[in-house]
Formats: sequence, C-alpha cells, structure tokens
Amino acid sequence: MTSAIILVSVALAGGVLGEWLGDRFKAHMPLLLAFGGAFLLGLCFLHLLPEAFAMNAMAGQWVIAGFLIQIGLEYLSKGMEHGHVHGHQFGLVAFISLCLHALIEAMPFGLDVVAMGLEHHHHDHVGHHHHHNTGEGMWPLLFGISLHKLPVALALMTILKATVSSRARRWIWIAVFAATPLAGMAIAGTLPQSRMVFGALNGVLVGILLHISTTILFETADGHDFNGRKLLTVLSGLLLAWFASPH
Repeated sequence: MTSAIILVSVALAGGVLGEWLGDRFKAHMPLLLAFGGAFLLGLCFLHLLPEAFAMNAMAGQWVIAGFLIQIGLEYLSKGMEHGHVHGHQFGLVAFISLCLHALIEAMPFGLDVVAMGLEHHHHDHVGHHHHHNTGEGMWPLLFGISLHKLPVALALMTILKATVSSRARRWIWIAVFAATPLAGMAIAGTLPQSRMVFGALNGVLVGILLHISTTILFETADGHDFNGRKLLTVLSGLLLAWFASPH
C-alpha cells in the first residue's frame, strides 16, 4: 500500500510541476535525469540482477525479454519514458505505451514477498544482516522508480498542455497514468507467489531499466556532451545505488 501511494503521488507531483512550472523546470531536467539514470543503472547491477538470478536461474532470458519490451514501448511512445519531449503531439498510442511501462515496472511491488519467504533470504556481511526484497529491501527500487516517474509525468503534462486546452481533461489523463501502477500491482497479486515468478519479474524490470538508464545517460544534453557537472551527478547516482544495495 505504501508503494502504491508513493508511486501515485510522484506521478501527480510531476503533473503539478508540468502544469505550473512548465519550461522553467525543464532547465533542471538533464541533471535530474542523469542522476536518476545512474542510480537505476547501479541498482540493476548491484541489487536487482543478482536478486533475479538468486530467485530464477532463467533470469537472463527475462532480462532480454524486458529489454525487447522496452524497445517496443519506446517506439510507440517516442521516448517519453526518458522524460524527453520530442515534439508536442499527444497521441493515444503513446499514452497507452507509457501506461504499460508504468504497469510493468510496478508489478514487483505487488508480489507477496513475505509469503514467498524472501524475508529470510539474506547475506551476512561484516557482522550484520541485510534482508533482500522485504518492505525494507524494496525501498531502493521504489526510490529509483520514483526518480524515473517524476520527469515522465512532467513530460506527459508538457505535451498535454500543448495539445489539450481543458485543464480538467489534462488532469484526467494524468490521473489515469498515475493510477496505472495500481493495476500492475493488482495483476502481480494474481500470479503464483513464488521465488521463480519474483525472479522473472525482476529480470523483466532489469531489462526495461537497463534500456531506460543507458539511454538517459546518453541523452542528458543536446549534442550528447558530458561535462563536469553531469559526470559528478552520474557518480553521485552510482554511489547512492552502491550504498542502497546489499554488500
């Protein structure tokens, strides 16, 4: 429930920023995207991928599946998952693609990890225990998804402002997008609550996030330049992912 509230709230907050600040906030987007992309990249390799293989030996195939799924979704959405706005054309197909992306990335939060016994799956390092993928262990992933969802919602509202004159109608679209993670969690709740399913979903999520994060890091500025501020931002994101992951 906490994850659902946070994901919905972040999407609505992105809509608010897009509605009221608009282009004034866009100047700060490249660094926010770079930090979020670096954090997600570090989280994939340091936490999600090892966990996926620990739960499901076929996780590699699921990672590839997630990567291919994201390629298809990005083709339909024109890259709005990266928080970028390419043109100002709002379309139903792109919106559905964004919602499918949000649905899939929220599914791991809908699994009953306690029922699967994952709260006992831990490593003992340097005299302390770190529990994986319990409510505590999911917080880094929730933070990373939230960092990613905020600019996506902002980009969506930017396009809506350019194409939909009615504020009420714009917020209906944003509300639907914000509520989509609830559907993903509900669908995950109907799946077999097993370690293999958890590993498969984690693998798909890793594939999606790898595509998203690497694309973001290459698209943080026009001309794909990489200056000192962006380098420091990326290193900060990777460092935070290292601290947030089990070691």
